[in-house]
Amino acid sequence: MTNWKTYRLGNIVDIKHGYAYKGEFFSTESTNDLLVTPGNFNIGGGFKEDKYKYYNGETIESYVLNPGDVIVTMTDLSKDGDTLGYAAIVPEIPGKRLHHNQRIGLLQFKNKEFSKEFIYWLLRTKTYQSFVLGGATGTTVKHTAPTRIQGYVFSAPDFSTQIRIAEILSALDDKIELNRRMNQTLEQMVQTLFQQYFVNGIDEENLPEGWKIKTLGDLVDITSSKRIFLNEYVTEGIPFYRGKEIIQLHHAGIISTELFITEEKFNSIKAKFGAPKEGDILLTSVGTIGVPYLVYKDDEFYFKDGNITWIKNYLDYVGPIYVYQWLISDKGQSSIDNITIGSTQKAVTIQSLKTMQVVTPPKKLHDTICNQIEVLRTKVTHNNKEIRTLIETRDYLLPKLMSGEIDVMQTQPEALHEPVLS
Repeated sequence: MTNWKTYRLGNIVDIKHGYAYKGEFFSTESTNDLLVTPGNFNIGGGFKEDKYKYYNGETIESYVLNPGDVIVTMTDLSKDGDTLGYAAIVPEIPGKRLHHNQRIGLLQFKNKEFSKEFIYWLLRTKTYQSFVLGGATGTTVKHTAPTRIQGYVFSAPDFSTQIRIAEILSALDDKIELNRRMNQTLEQMVQTLFQQYFVNGIDEENLPEGWKIKTLGDLVDITSSKRIFLNEYVTEGIPFYRGKEIIQLHHAGIISTELFITEEKFNSIKAKFGAPKEGDILLTSVGTIGVPYLVYKDDEFYFKDGNITWIKNYLDYVGPIYVYQWLISDKGQSSIDNITIGSTQKAVTIQSLKTMQVVTPPKKLHDTICNQIEVLRTKVTHNNKEIRTLIETRDYLLPKLMSGEIDVMQTQPEALHEPVLS
């Protein structure tokens, strides 16, 4: 860390509060004006493009964000404060304006000795976020303030080294984003295939020959797991997933907070009651409901009872690809919404899932189209594995680069795992 100096963030940036846009003008229909909210931040930082709120009221030009702006979230709704304080870079979305909403902070740089991108990556380190969380207020909803964020003290190198560090980390992020966009295209192709052959033009009142209406319980076994108690959690072993982790896996993310049970406990349960295997589907059933995860060949884990429903043992020719695609289709999601109970805490029950009606095609058509879908999903799976490897590499390098443990001006590229960028 030769020539690294200590700074206070408040000497580098000011943080501007967002505007309290009126809720009466929030819209579910697409408009040209998007409000950036805490939901637009990934766990660990970075911008999430699938949580937009549209706005159809009068806007304020001084609160329009520019592509490349660095923003931080100052409110987090999760119990663990997973995103509180983390940074994101505002993307450019053709034809859209992104607005600086309340509880989002906009960094305004006042010291030209600092790279904006370096500060962005600094605000994605766990050391920084732990500092922010340490001063957070609230229990269910956690809040921080510009003064708390500006109080963070850190070490930084000269400007050229800052640039090099940011380039390495941003190159990894660019590759991750490229793979994610490739997957979006592949998944759109899958959805188009499924909709074209299994949904569009199918009249449930007058089904073509060979088509049938069945309940989900006719097609699969629907159950849950055996209960794992709090005192059975350990620090390493077999991964133990809750709804939160299933959602992260669905989006090809890295598990943010890992829980484990012992291998002995897992093997005992597996021998007596079974464990998730390739082709099984785990469906979130409490809180954020209806998010499925299709289990892959190499997966080995157990999961929390009650929060997650286990779909397995396909009882007819209709297999996991069809059931999974039906669950994520508009028709499937609408069916899940219709059986949801609760207002404060939403849930779906195993019994209600069993009664959901599913239209099934003739076997020949099912097999032909699902085989095509499987080819596309195999590509998605490959990309997801690469995404996870890239994320692990980035998260491994981030603290080492930001602390000066790795001297980027002296280290050869291969020592920084840069081959993964090709």
